[in-house]
Amino acid sequence: MEEKGFTLIELMAVVAILVVLSLIVVPIVDKHIKKSKDEMYNIQIENIRMAGEMFFSDNILSRPGMGDYCSISMEQLASNGYIAENIVNPKTGSNFSDLYVQIKNTGVNNDRFSYFVCPIESDCESLNKNCGWFLWLNLILEGLIRVIFL
Repeated sequence: MEEKGFTLIELMAVVAILVVLSLIVVPIVDKHIKKSKDEMYNIQIENIRMAGEMFFSDNILSRPGMGDYCSISMEQLASNGYIAENIVNPKTGSNFSDLYVQIKNTGVNNDRFSYFVCPIESDCESLNKNCGWFLWLNLILEGLIRVIFL
């Protein structure tokens, strides 16, 4: 009498092969997922930096004087339409909320600016000098112009 099916040894061999394959494949897939999250994080940070650059290009009065720094928050960028409200950090899955775009005037003739993203406001505030009131004045004037003409 012949029985059809697999023996226990054959099933154990298949399971052992699957375990070995998973030990090889899982770290590779995990590495690629982490790499893609890192790349997406860098892209998000660069997009936030570029939004800050566009803001300061559109709002010339907000730019700092020679050698000074100025910053703008994510909330201000979102309220002015330069970025989306809720940008997700791909590494953590939570929203970017405490980031600020800083601008530094590095040119002699106010023609060279460096833009970078700093993680918390205190980092930015310690470097800010004379640009805060220009930024708020410019935002208020821009808001009035939008209300009056639009």
